[in-house]
Amino acid sequence: MKKFGILTLTLCLVLGLTACGATTLPTPEEPTPPAVADTEDITYEVTTDPYEQDILAEDGTKLMHISFQLPHLQAYVNGQPIETPATPAQEAAVSRMNTFNESFDQWRESESVEESIADTKMMYQENPELFTGDSMAPLSEELTYTCYRTGSLISIAADYYSYLGGAHPNTVYFSWNFDLDSGIFLAIPELAEDPQAFTLAVADMIEVQAVERFQSDPNYAGLSLSDIYWENYREVMEKWASDYAVSFDAEGMTIIFSAYELASYAAGPQEFHFSYEQLASYWSESGRAVLGLN
Repeated sequence: MKKFGILTLTLCLVLGLTACGATTLPTPEEPTPPAVADTEDITYEVTTDPYEQDILAEDGTKLMHISFQLPHLQAYVNGQPIETPATPAQEAAVSRMNTFNESFDQWRESESVEESIADTKMMYQENPELFTGDSMAPLSEELTYTCYRTGSLISIAADYYSYLGGAHPNTVYFSWNFDLDSGIFLAIPELAEDPQAFTLAVADMIEVQAVERFQSDPNYAGLSLSDIYWENYREVMEKWASDYAVSFDAEGMTIIFSAYELASYAAGPQEFHFSYEQLASYWSESGRAVLGLN
């Protein structure tokens, strides 16, 4: 009987005491799931980063003033500027930010600006009288811009004014169109379902608008486009999307040919505007999304 008792006790230990009238062990609680991380709210803001510089001769004469109002993109997470990215989403935001800003940083470091400064100093050494009295001094270079923003598109339209001597100043128009979703600067035809058809159709629209404009202006009575524009004006018009300033605003798309690009300086810049409605049949679905038209 003693051996049987020992055997019974052993079986009870092996079977977890279940068959021996003992209390069942409690089932462990389910582990608590990890807390869900807060959703990252990444936003972007374009502000102006001013750059000012006075160019002086060795004797202190002010020769030139440089003023660039440069757009600057800043990324935020939950309302705070992203300085050191902590997640892949933040790293992507910083990459977009850097791609955008580096394009405008080039204005500060432009070789053409350095050449203008060197030429101005040389001009002063050779003809200091040009920089006295009511002459042409001081020379200047200026960049200003306007910014239009949809959900993912940042469209920058910029005016670059320069007076570096000569008969008159010059203004050249530039544009940049940046897609925040892809993190790249856009080629405008990429927004269309058929880029080639879109490019040629807009060239036709430019030509029609130009004819209507000059026909309504008595100063150009009896003149054709070939009398007002360069002989290769049609070729220039067909390059509107690749070589000239194209920007967007709340109303539609604007194309500007600077002076000398389509016509003489006297004719001035040639500006054309087309509403989103006029262009509605050409946009692709992705293009409409970028432009905020969906």
